[in-house]
Amino acid sequence: MRIKSEAQKRSKENLKQMMRGRKHRMRTAKRVVKYGAQSFTRNAWLSVAAIAVMTVTLVVMAATLVVTSAMGTAIDMVRSQVDMSVYVKQDAERSKIDEMVGRMGQLGSVLDVRVVSPEEANAKAIDKIIADENIADRDLIEAMREAPNKLPWTLNVKIADLNDPGELEHFVYNDEVMAGMLDARPPSFSSSHRETIDKIASVMRGVEFGGLVAAGVFGVIAILVVFNTIRMAIFNRKEEIYMMKLIGASKGFVRGPFLVEAMMYGLLAGALAAGLVFAGVAMLDGGFDGALDPTVAFMWEWWWLIVAGLVAAGMLVGVVSAVLATGKYLKLR
Repeated sequence: MRIKSEAQKRSKENLKQMMRGRKHRMRTAKRVVKYGAQSFTRNAWLSVAAIAVMTVTLVVMAATLVVTSAMGTAIDMVRSQVDMSVYVKQDAERSKIDEMVGRMGQLGSVLDVRVVSPEEANAKAIDKIIADENIADRDLIEAMREAPNKLPWTLNVKIADLNDPGELEHFVYNDEVMAGMLDARPPSFSSSHRETIDKIASVMRGVEFGGLVAAGVFGVIAILVVFNTIRMAIFNRKEEIYMMKLIGASKGFVRGPFLVEAMMYGLLAGALAAGLVFAGVAMLDGGFDGALDPTVAFMWEWWWLIVAGLVAAGMLVGVVSAVLATGKYLKLR
């Protein structure tokens, strides 16, 4: 019985020590947060400067991602409208053409094949001329429609990769039946749309690189600003820090307020950056021929994740800066 009683006493004593330790840690954490908030308000102008630079950094990063996503959507939109044209003699039999379309559709790189008859091609060509030249004379229009049709059959082929039409080209020129049906007009394996896509892709790569460089430059500036802000706070509290060391304050207790201060910079900068980014996206919603629509829809659906990401990035910049500053100017030995 005595052994059981002693075990119970030790258990109660251990529990009390655990509770005291937990309460002590909670009080310490509250003091660290309190001192960090006081330091944040004490260096008001430096805090504003640090938050401003961090906000610009985060906005540049977010804008780079938005613009890159929009350009990717634009490329996909252009690609969806691009096809390769293969021209077949006007007197070719429709059954033979359908056979060629079936065989062409079996190629791995071919997504879709659409047949345009000579009559359809002629009607579209006349309608385009009328629209482009703004022709209103009915007799002239009627004469154009009654003129002999010299246009061939057209096979509009969509392929998976516009930059690699090799498989389709090989089929067109090496298939015996296909080669015998080809019109004198050469197939269109290259297109002005491909040039447009290449230009957009080139601009997108430039924007990505420029955005990353700008974000990197502003990120370094933000780290330096926060670093110097924390350094000033350390110098301002030099006597207070010295006294804390004398009475045996832990390294975490001395460093903690500066980390809290830097995290507050990141928190506010992330919130401001998120507000600016979403305001800008709302203003651009529906513009650029719908190129931004998928990006905007994603951002509104996952707004909480984007805000959390910006805040986390801002706090990370702040913590890195504070760790560097405290490691250099706090002699916690």
